[in-house]
Amino acid sequence: MVNMHLSLKQTIIAVTVAMACFLPPFIGEATNIVLPDMLTGLGYPQGAQYWEMYGWILTIYLLTSTVFLIPAARLADKYSKKLFFCAGVLLLGLGSLGIGLSPSGEAVIFMRAVEGLGNAIMFGTAIALLSSAIEAELRGTAIGIAMTGVFCGQLAGPLLAGVLAKYFGWQAVYLILCPIALLSLLLAVLSVPGDKVTDSGKYDSIGTLLFIAGMSMALYGFSKLPNMTALGVLIAGIVILAAFTLYERRNSNPIVPVDLILKNRSFSFNNGANLLYYVAIYSLGSLISVYLTNIWHIDDPVMRAIIVTTQGLVLVLFTIFVGRFYDHMLSAKLLIPSLAVGIIGLIFACFVGSEVQSIGWLTSACIAATVCAVGLGVVLLNLIDRFVKDVTPRYGTVAGLAVIAAGLVVLYTCGEAVELWKMIIVEALFGVGIAIFVTPNSTAIMDSVTEAEYSMASGTLSTTRMLGMAVSIGIVAILKNVFLGNADGAGMSDALVMMNGAVTASIFVIIIAIILSWTAEMMGKSA
Repeated sequence: MVNMHLSLKQTIIAVTVAMACFLPPFIGEATNIVLPDMLTGLGYPQGAQYWEMYGWILTIYLLTSTVFLIPAARLADKYSKKLFFCAGVLLLGLGSLGIGLSPSGEAVIFMRAVEGLGNAIMFGTAIALLSSAIEAELRGTAIGIAMTGVFCGQLAGPLLAGVLAKYFGWQAVYLILCPIALLSLLLAVLSVPGDKVTDSGKYDSIGTLLFIAGMSMALYGFSKLPNMTALGVLIAGIVILAAFTLYERRNSNPIVPVDLILKNRSFSFNNGANLLYYVAIYSLGSLISVYLTNIWHIDDPVMRAIIVTTQGLVLVLFTIFVGRFYDHMLSAKLLIPSLAVGIIGLIFACFVGSEVQSIGWLTSACIAATVCAVGLGVVLLNLIDRFVKDVTPRYGTVAGLAVIAAGLVVLYTCGEAVELWKMIIVEALFGVGIAIFVTPNSTAIMDSVTEAEYSMASGTLSTTRMLGMAVSIGIVAILKNVFLGNADGAGMSDALVMMNGAVTASIFVIIIAIILSWTAEMMGKSA
């Protein structure tokens, strides 16, 4: 086995993409924290208008991100992936600047739409740009670096947002992103090589309009269920998407090559697993917050943030190892040191003492869990690499989904009694599982297509991600309306029933995703 490493230029490219990929998850996590302060600061007292603005500010970003991903990726095929990546980063920076300077809720909504468009353009081309600039043998490592940027955004979002909002105002949360976006843009312009045009055909304008209209109506309608008018909008959106599918199958140069997707089982099955993964996992942050607040009555937001941070720490520290695992460059020499680190984490956990609802105890417990999870996670990857001949992405994706399922089982056993260690273990398992799943899944999807299809594949990958997030959040919204809609009547038992129902559904969805991931390679690239 040849020991290969990214060159300095390739590393800069991967870091540039990672910096850009840091922005969207940070924006999402930070907005959840500062949105109440934002609306209060803009003069919206709690009431009908307050909650209307609350919903739109959250929804518009996800909506624009989802519906423009594939159209933007296909345009990038016709012109330049680098150009569109830079444009996306620029729009993310401008949108964040605009939000920080917004005088009203309506202005925030408009600039959130700009952010969403920037996210669509950037994420729709980011993985394709890496795949074009870096050879297949090192692609897993490069994508692992890019995914580290995503996880850093998830980690920094809640903690940094809380500190900035407390001491400098909610506007600082968005303004601080501007220099990061500017630096990423400059590095992209200077270091990322130009790419060749991979689509010389006529752009599918009719298909683009059908896709945007159908997806917009379907997502909007779903997010407003169980309202009957929303159900009608949802059905209309589905009908338009069905017409879009029929039109695309007859188009010589579609924005979504439906026939290719149907024939390329590896591509479609791995994207299906990616979609289901986000449906199962994305809303758990919101659900766990409900659990900690409504069931365990942990009112201190800093304590809740520290518990959630366990997952982010594991993701940041562990993802690089996963990238090297997929590239078959995870050294066997790491096995014993990693096992030792895992054991040290367990010993550390034993010495933190009995559970106490204090910031000091939680910080010590989360550090212990992080050390243990990272050490044992590397051991797991090393054992797979040592004992499985010709390791392929499905071993990583299935292992990651299985670890997530284990975390869901632990979460399901949480009851009304406060057991902080259980929730910390859940977050640590989620961190290991997510890190193991995401990089091999993204790499398997990109490896299943030709170079000419990179932008389409990258756009589809990002669209399934955003669509999964939208469906996941929509499900949580429906569950909250059903179980917690009556603020006066909803109690601990209602929240617990809602939580257990959502976790049960997530376990079922993860099992289906495991089946899709495992059978994707068995099916091969074609039917």
